[in-house]
Amino acid sequence: MIGLDSITETGGGEAASVLWTGRSGRRYLMEREREAGVAMAPSRLYALENNGVIGWAGTAEDLIGDHRAREKFRRLSAGGASMLSLVAPRDPLAVMTLVWDLEGSRRALGRAA
Repeated sequence: MIGLDSITETGGGEAASVLWTGRSGRRYLMEREREAGVAMAPSRLYALENNGVIGWAGTAEDLIGDHRAREKFRRLSAGGASMLSLVAPRDPLAVMTLVWDLEGSRRALGRAA
C-alpha cells in the first residue's frame, strides 16, 4: 500500500466517488449512490458498506436469482448501509472475483509502521 486509507471520498454531495481497496490490495473507484430511489442497472456491480465494511457485493441479477443474497441485501439496507457501485465486468468469472475481493473488505484506519 502507498499509505492511503482504503476509502477516500472525492467530490461532494450525492455524486461522490469513493476509492476502495479490496482484499487483494487492488483499488476500485466506486460511486456513492443516492440513498433513495436507486434503480439497479444490469451493467453495474453494487456494494453495501456499513461501518467501514462491505457486507454485500453483487449485481441486480444476484438479487433476483439468489434468495440468500437478497436476504443479506435487505438486512444490510434496513441497517442503514450505504450503497456504492462501479461498472461490472462482462465476464461472469471476473464478476465473481470482484465480489470476492470487495465483500468483507474493511476500511483501513491508517498504516502501522
